[in-house]
Amino acid sequence: MRCWSRAWAGATVALMRIRSDDVSTMTRSHRTLAFFTIFGLTALASAQAKPELTLATVLERGPALAASLPTIYWFPTGHEGTVVLPTEGGGQAMHRLEAGQPASEPWFTAEHVAAALSMDASKAPRRFPAMTWLDQDTLRLQYDHSIWHWDIGAEDIGAEGIAAEDIGAKDIGAKNIAAKNIGAKEATRVLSWHDPKGALLELSPNDGHAAVRSQHQLFLHDRSGQKHQLSFDGTEDVILGGPAHRSEIGIVKGTFWREDGRFLAFYREDLRQIAKYPYQDVQQMPPTARHGRYPMAGRPHSKVRVLVCDTKTYQVATLEADPDADVYWTNITFGPNDTVYVTIVNRGQDHLELQSFDAKTGKKLATILTEHDREWIEPEHPPQFLKDGKFLWWSRRSGFRNIFLHEPNGKLLRQVTYGNCDVLSLQHLKADESRLYYQASGNDPRQLHLFSVSLTKEDTQQHTTERGSHQVTLSPDAKQAHVFYSNLETFPNARVLDTATNEVQTLPQPNNPLAEFELPKQRFFEVEADDGSVLYGHVALPPNLQPGERAPVIHYVYGGPHAQLVKDQWFGGASTWLQGLAGDGYIVCRLDNRGTPNRGIEFEQSIHRHLGTKEVADQLRAIAWLRQQPFVDPSRIGVHGWSFGGYMTLRLMLLHPTVFACGISGAPVTDWSMYETGYGERYMDSPQENPDGYEESSCLPIAGQLQNPLLIVHGTDDRTVMWSHTLKFVDACVQAGVQLDYFPYPQQLHGLRGPYRKHFLQKLSGFFGRHLRPEDRGGKK
Repeated sequence: MRCWSRAWAGATVALMRIRSDDVSTMTRSHRTLAFFTIFGLTALASAQAKPELTLATVLERGPALAASLPTIYWFPTGHEGTVVLPTEGGGQAMHRLEAGQPASEPWFTAEHVAAALSMDASKAPRRFPAMTWLDQDTLRLQYDHSIWHWDIGAEDIGAEGIAAEDIGAKDIGAKNIAAKNIGAKEATRVLSWHDPKGALLELSPNDGHAAVRSQHQLFLHDRSGQKHQLSFDGTEDVILGGPAHRSEIGIVKGTFWREDGRFLAFYREDLRQIAKYPYQDVQQMPPTARHGRYPMAGRPHSKVRVLVCDTKTYQVATLEADPDADVYWTNITFGPNDTVYVTIVNRGQDHLELQSFDAKTGKKLATILTEHDREWIEPEHPPQFLKDGKFLWWSRRSGFRNIFLHEPNGKLLRQVTYGNCDVLSLQHLKADESRLYYQASGNDPRQLHLFSVSLTKEDTQQHTTERGSHQVTLSPDAKQAHVFYSNLETFPNARVLDTATNEVQTLPQPNNPLAEFELPKQRFFEVEADDGSVLYGHVALPPNLQPGERAPVIHYVYGGPHAQLVKDQWFGGASTWLQGLAGDGYIVCRLDNRGTPNRGIEFEQSIHRHLGTKEVADQLRAIAWLRQQPFVDPSRIGVHGWSFGGYMTLRLMLLHPTVFACGISGAPVTDWSMYETGYGERYMDSPQENPDGYEESSCLPIAGQLQNPLLIVHGTDDRTVMWSHTLKFVDACVQAGVQLDYFPYPQQLHGLRGPYRKHFLQKLSGFFGRHLRPEDRGGKK
């Protein structure tokens, strides 16, 4: 689907086929969007009273510019639930969901919950804590190192004539709300895990236990208040219950409960064979050393084991394994008959084995299936078991990420999902296991839709059809879905979808905090890679760009695996601060190159062993397109990116030093041999296996090719891309006799936070303002 944007008000938008010889082979001109005649904008601008959304406004207003959308909390069965809506005073109220819409009067408010939890009224937040429904009358709340169950049954509702004023919530203003009764009834503390030196890792599904790591050891806190110690050998180098393997290969946590709370599986990661890394706290006087280790490509990495605790006996079993095997233990889950399953990936990340173990003894039972890929294999989802022991398995063996049904012994039964698009998430399996609901892009990789498919035959239905992105949460019976929806032109809204008819009802829309501003104009464009692949791009244009005016460009780049920038959603998926830069008078451009996700295995794996080559070539296609647009000043194009985007910024400026007037590189990888084992070896293989690829992809040997102004920024405590990457590049520039600007952010990690983030964006604005000279618009500092 081609997602052309609506024409500007008071303007003529023309589609033009680019015919210049130097770009004719680089663009899909019949798809390319260009703007040639813009009439009446001067008069329009003078008549408008709205201010432009600038970066200064974004930094000043921050989260206040984000809308608070209605959120549905489903009851555990059926398709009934409640909806959280904002109140006039900035609080939140819970309404029952009735026929797809919130009841006109609230059931209770955040103030009622605060009273039930005996919070200090003067300090209680006006928003709900983390919560879910246990049943239609019992709310489960997480607060103050505890889990609480709050019974708000029907007998507590309906005391006539108790006004909201009785509890000070004047913004509710409804009678027939038993505010006093609800607020007076206390919740019951069912589980507590308070430990001044501990960190909560995960709660059991039945609220029977809390897994807590304290002083390097793993404990289970039970409902009686007892602590059960599960480990005794934890140290700063032996981590219990942490996300092992640096959170690669689908790992986002380190503890895994069975659905009934009987068994807890957890990681034990031994880092001692990894070389120590010289972290330091530079804010101390004198600076102090901080212990840490970092596994660089081609060097030893951690030894990982998986352990399982049976909460009936609190005995811990270690899963059977070869102690010398150099592997990744990933995607842990529990299967039928007290089994636990682990997907084990070899160090080269081109082969996997799904293995089963006895959860009580740790004994290995069987290798269920194996998969191999010539470039890399990256399982990110464990098997999902059916009642009869069959299981659903994610695989890219078809060329795209699809779902397959296997027998309990691993034999393939059938492919379940089809199509030239990647399945992005499994949303729901109906209780009778007849249909599987999932999300995928469909025909346009920029979009996101809800689909369902039969498990027994080829019967796929698309439930969301309106162009754009639909983020879905289904009711327990899958008859309704809570949908957050937007597209390039449509501000985000919340909906209720009937999955039988695919009809939608829009929930009450909150006030749009951006409505007071004149916003940048959003446009998609498409160009063609040298292998014929379609590359999707997006530009945000200054809202009052005048006819004949050529504006400077900030080309924002990431370009690495696992990150898709261009999406058919509000602002095209661009962050609000990027829109603020467009309001300051810049054209902000982004493009997804080969190697980025959700385009199938061939598109994603084309970068294997040669990072920073095809990605750079693809980004230059966007620059060639920009240079042909009548609203772009081709002499004033800057580039900025962070992390992999910081690496791409360096590659673009070093390999093509005259194309960009300036650039800002944030926390860049400068040589992949200095990056971590899991990520680096997946895409590059090891330095020993691919020395030429590592040399070709490094920024250090070509530092002397820098010609135009470059600013590098980096947090000195970055644990993802080590600070040494930037220091090595600065040294290479010194040795080559080239100048650059460099700014360290003390003790900041891979992402800047708080005042450091604000400081950086102000520095970014000033740097681009000086070197791209956006005339009388924002950015001059």
